[in-house]
Amino acid sequence: MTFFKPRQPILQRKQSSSDTQQFLSMKCLRIKSAEKFFLSGIYTCVDQAMLVWGVVAAIIFFSAQFLSVSWADQAFFWSVFTIFAIIVMTSLTYSWAVWEKVSGLLYGWIFLMIFGLIITDSAIAFSWGYILGHLCELWLILSALGYFLTGWMMRSRAFFLAGIIHGSMVLVLPLFAGWQFATTGLVMMSNLFLFSEGQWDMLLPRELKEYSVEEVNHVSLTRKSAHQDSSTRNQLSIISF
Repeated sequence: MTFFKPRQPILQRKQSSSDTQQFLSMKCLRIKSAEKFFLSGIYTCVDQAMLVWGVVAAIIFFSAQFLSVSWADQAFFWSVFTIFAIIVMTSLTYSWAVWEKVSGLLYGWIFLMIFGLIITDSAIAFSWGYILGHLCELWLILSALGYFLTGWMMRSRAFFLAGIIHGSMVLVLPLFAGWQFATTGLVMMSNLFLFSEGQWDMLLPRELKEYSVEEVNHVSLTRKSAHQDSSTRNQLSIISF
């Protein structure tokens, strides 16, 4: 069995589901007005968490780029927004994470965000010049680690690709001298919004068990069919002879 789910697009438009139970379990939010702007209009609890993080990332990095605010004030507001996003993310996705047996993924993201917040605030409080000069790289690396973790636990090529994109941005960020905060915010925000609008590939632990059984049955049926075809050909050969 392959690590990823075969025959599933990496990213596609959301497929409408008639499963009411699934709709309720994912705490889906439907915004009909969004459909007028060619958006999906249906957002699961995970999508909603991504939208929140996208807005928070945009506020934090764009304000750092365009507003003349002291580091101390920025640290305060960044902390408030980040903690707010962590609380919202946890409240939205905790029950889903437990149900799908990916609680470690939620805890991993919480750890990465709190770790980044502590490092950022400490750098501002104690004037760590090197860290202050590489805050964008710090958060891109943390995001990349989070996406790699997500790709691993959800068996998703889309999230592995997102991790590669964020990691690669660390290397090319010096090319955007003077616009590093805006560039970082744009990359993080657009990536989150894209995921919230699309349907990515994944093979969750709970689904993996069911999928494994289906795959075994499919292989068994294929082998049985091949065996029957072989037997039929042998019989025809004998008759012809």
